[in-house]
Amino acid sequence: MTERDPLVDPCVPPAGVEANAYHTSMAHMYRGEVQRMTVWRQRLDTTSNWAILLTFGMTTFALGSRDVPHYILLLGLAIISICLVIEARRYRHLHHSEWRVALVEHNYFARLLSPGDSTPEPAWRRMLAKDLEHPRFTLSWFMATRLRLRKNYLMLVYFITAAWLTKVFMHPHSPATLREFYDRLALGDLFSSWFVALTAGLFILCCTGLAALTPTEDSLREWSRSVRRASNQAEILKTDPSEPE
Repeated sequence: MTERDPLVDPCVPPAGVEANAYHTSMAHMYRGEVQRMTVWRQRLDTTSNWAILLTFGMTTFALGSRDVPHYILLLGLAIISICLVIEARRYRHLHHSEWRVALVEHNYFARLLSPGDSTPEPAWRRMLAKDLEHPRFTLSWFMATRLRLRKNYLMLVYFITAAWLTKVFMHPHSPATLREFYDRLALGDLFSSWFVALTAGLFILCCTGLAALTPTEDSLREWSRSVRRASNQAEILKTDPSEPE
């Protein structure tokens, strides 16, 4: 019988560690990581709920009275952007926990359930240990922002923009000419119409472009797997330089 490699076989504990202690630790670590992932998912949903409630609340308030200035909805766009920044930070934590959970599920539990299959990531223990010692996000803040923008916030941006244009058109009355509609975009003496139209247009275009160029979550998961495989190969080469790339 071929000796089972403790680096490859998840059933074999590392050197100097008892089997019962090893499997119990893995079970507790997995349970804790799933709990952490669940908490970050709940926090993510909380931020999204805040953004949705703020969007509909400010829209109802602005359209409910002609005395309410239209720039209230522009303030809504700014608040939505703040929620997006907060949610992107939380999504990085969620994605990191999902990466750890996937690493354990793919290389530990899947091999326990199907011991005849070879482990595609033989250095997964070392990768997990390094990440536990020095946690590092597997997703950049900018990419997380783009993902949440594509997932939820682009629709909210479009909704507030449509409500803002409707507010400008309706109150105090329908404009007689296009020039009158354009003049209403000004924010008193602080910002002229051209500045408001330019900045709002650039903001909408940037949001649309970032969302359109952002990969889907399925593509992101495939990219994460490829990065993990590359990291795994690098760990193998550190241990055995003779291993071919």
